[in-house]
Amino acid sequence: MIDTQTLIACTGASRANAERYTLYLADGMNRFGIHSDNAVAAFLGQLAIESDALQKVEEDLYYTTPDRLREIFPSLFVKGGYRAEDYIRNPRALSQLRYKGFHGRGLIQLTWEGAYIAAGRAIGADFRGNPDLLLQPQHAASSACWFFAEYKGCIGPAERGDIYDVTGRVNGPKRLKLAERKAATARALKVLSA
Repeated sequence: MIDTQTLIACTGASRANAERYTLYLADGMNRFGIHSDNAVAAFLGQLAIESDALQKVEEDLYYTTPDRLREIFPSLFVKGGYRAEDYIRNPRALSQLRYKGFHGRGLIQLTWEGAYIAAGRAIGADFRGNPDLLLQPQHAASSACWFFAEYKGCIGPAERGDIYDVTGRVNGPKRLKLAERKAATARALKVLSA
């Protein structure tokens, strides 16, 4: 079972943030079978990057320039015909346009309506009807554990130490911040095996 000090050492979280999530992460990891050192390290490595060391539980959709929106969402603002100027400094409208309101929430940024529904069924909460539940520590943590273990099936690749595969499952084919995820996983594994 993970404790606060181990969570701090593995993720780089502040004490306050680690204390906020330790119990809920320990419960979720137990419930969804994230047990071995390799699986825990891979999970915490992904968590550290996705949540910026347990600081963020919601995708930042606040953009200040049309060019940045075009760069991040070319399918909408380059090919899709939407005017980027209409979505600067307007995260709510961008969330509706891109995700129908189901943008990244939770410690591993649960995204899309189908994922919200599936997570709600697995955890026993109405995330579709009340997406902001995923901003609460209990649900932010439990949804991350479920997403990693069951929804994306990361335990097998994590057991093999295949962080490239784990990152693809968690983050998608672009595997953003892969080097950082590998480093965070290695740091966590060193802490857990000490």
